[in-house]
Amino acid sequence: MNPRRISLNNEQRKLVARSDPDVKAKNLKMKQENVLQGKTLQIYWYLLTHNGAGVREIQKSLKVSSPGTVSYQVDKLLDAGIISKSQTNGKYYVKEDIKKGILGFYFHIGNFMIPRFSLYLVINILGFVGYIFFAGTYGDTFITNPAGVILLMLLIFSTSTNIYESIKLWERKPGKFI
Repeated sequence: MNPRRISLNNEQRKLVARSDPDVKAKNLKMKQENVLQGKTLQIYWYLLTHNGAGVREIQKSLKVSSPGTVSYQVDKLLDAGIISKSQTNGKYYVKEDIKKGILGFYFHIGNFMIPRFSLYLVINILGFVGYIFFAGTYGDTFITNPAGVILLMLLIFSTSTNIYESIKLWERKPGKFI
């Protein structure tokens, strides 16, 4: 027995979509990702790297022409559920840490946004320290060993690549372009 297909018009589909919690969550996620662009992204970056801020503070720090522009961008972030406003002091705080676009290449520690490649760079530097330790301990037998030479070449390549990528990400950080 075939169940009958129910055809819905566009208005009915929208109504069903609005009532489904999974669809609501998906729509909110899409809205959050679409909001983080341009000045809105720069204001979000500022709020990530400062422990709460008001509209005037953001305007002065980012050298935005008017507080209305900042207020409009902040309202977009509030509507998307990314930030929240404190009722006690009127400052805005990051509610949800979004990893979209350029933000995915950073990790957040306290008030700092650090390029992910910097962590890899630290690991490579530790590899260099280990190489120097073994070269000092075993002398020429370690340095002239083909495995030691290959290790040194890999360390040089990966360290230089991570330095380059970290610098490029640091130059592209969103808070820099206002």
